[in-house]
Amino acid sequence: MTDHVRGADHVDAHPCASFGDGHQVHYTRARKAFDDSDLGVGALVRVLDDSGVELSWDGIRLVFRHHDTTAIAAAVHAGGEIGVWVPQWRVLILPGPDPYEPATFTLAAPDHWTDCVRGRVSTPICVPGR
Repeated sequence: MTDHVRGADHVDAHPCASFGDGHQVHYTRARKAFDDSDLGVGALVRVLDDSGVELSWDGIRLVFRHHDTTAIAAAVHAGGEIGVWVPQWRVLILPGPDPYEPATFTLAAPDHWTDCVRGRVSTPICVPGR
């Protein structure tokens, strides 16, 4: 199976042009997270509030921040609350309604959070397995 990248003009509920942790996922980072997903951990995902996300597994609970938790909540609703946390890339992979199009998010530790950078992002989206 090969992976294809298809172009898309990505528009968030929070227009943000940042690719830092807790913001947009650059397709290269998403691709590397998919490649290393066997090093990830299965985690229960819970949206806490407007910017907080909790991941828990094996008695460990970690809280992260993301600029658009509404999108994470929608992905959890569509594909389930169990995702793969790839800590090396700080990427959370959640199943989507289509198994070939999982949702990816970067998460930021609360002490490494930065504000959104206003703007519009035009970036390719990586679709694994196609």
